[in-house]
Amino acid sequence: MRKSWIGYAAVLAVVGGVAVASTAGAHTRSARTTLRDTSGQEIGVVKFVDARGATEVRVEIRRDSGVAVDAFHGFHIHANDVATNGEGCVADPAADHLTWFTSADGHWKTGTQTHGQHAGDMPSVFVNANGSVETRFTISRIALSELAGKAVVLHAGADNFGNVPVGTAADQYAANAADATTKTQNTGNAGDRIACGVIAGR
Repeated sequence: MRKSWIGYAAVLAVVGGVAVASTAGAHTRSARTTLRDTSGQEIGVVKFVDARGATEVRVEIRRDSGVAVDAFHGFHIHANDVATNGEGCVADPAADHLTWFTSADGHWKTGTQTHGQHAGDMPSVFVNANGSVETRFTISRIALSELAGKAVVLHAGADNFGNVPVGTAADQYAANAADATTKTQNTGNAGDRIACGVIAGR
């Protein structure tokens, strides 16, 4: 079957010196990206598929991917919309870890959404003992038509989804430093960005 591309656009991502081209179609039925680590090494694939009013997300990370094992990892869609920070997935493994993939900008969100409610917030992925991931989930708040050009980011640590019980009760936490609170509200404090891929429509 011939595929027709309408409103074709190309986005070029540079990951550790590796150029990755991605495309966007106006009428997409699926989208995908290749996850690469800070050195540009491919570690997995993420696919987004039309699920009749929702989007099925399929995540595959290869064995021995180098990602911390027996652990959950934060997993989000980032907006990739601020040109002054760079475009796509840019990381230098020799540079400060805080700079890795900052070119993908913050989580994809609308208005004043905080973490846990961002449009781009997705379930964390669990990395098995052999370094692999194979999981699927369906999520209704992600529209395929809005994904092209955005970026998927895998984080080094677990995501708290902004669910930190702050208060004065014995089973609550005292208010933390402003920087820590901001990290929780923006990112779930999931740690370094360790893999990234720009989404292309199909």
